[in-house]
Amino acid sequence: MALPETALRVRTFPLSHARPYESAAFLLRSHDDYLLYLGDTGADELEQSHQLQALWQAIGPLVRAGQLKALFIETSYANEQPEKLLFGHLTPARLMQELAALGQLVGPGAMRAVPIVITHRKPPAANEATIARQLAAANALGLRLVYPVQGQRLQF
Repeated sequence: MALPETALRVRTFPLSHARPYESAAFLLRSHDDYLLYLGDTGADELEQSHQLQALWQAIGPLVRAGQLKALFIETSYANEQPEKLLFGHLTPARLMQELAALGQLVGPGAMRAVPIVITHRKPPAANEATIARQLAAANALGLRLVYPVQGQRLQF
């Protein structure tokens, strides 16, 4: 769908989130470049869905072609958060599990070319730091993980 008064197009994908709430991913297109922004989402295994798998299937060709310029995805809680209390959010372990599934579709080399911007880290700062440490420790794919800071411009 075209976004009025812009050169952008957007495609929406449903995501799994704790009921009764809904969430979505937005694939933005500008010419031949794409950016993927995911709202709140739980891992397919925990949410008993295939929403992320369907999304990975859809964007796989873009990753392989080098057209996906960044992937924004939430990691709200550290691994210590009980899974029954995730409420449709990801931990570092669950994020890496999902990104590994995408990596199996596109190959690890293609995945390393896409910056993974970690969003929606829940405060306090100690939780944010723990998430960053756990992601670094679990980054077997050698992904480029980016931690945005409010007010600072992202450059890839």
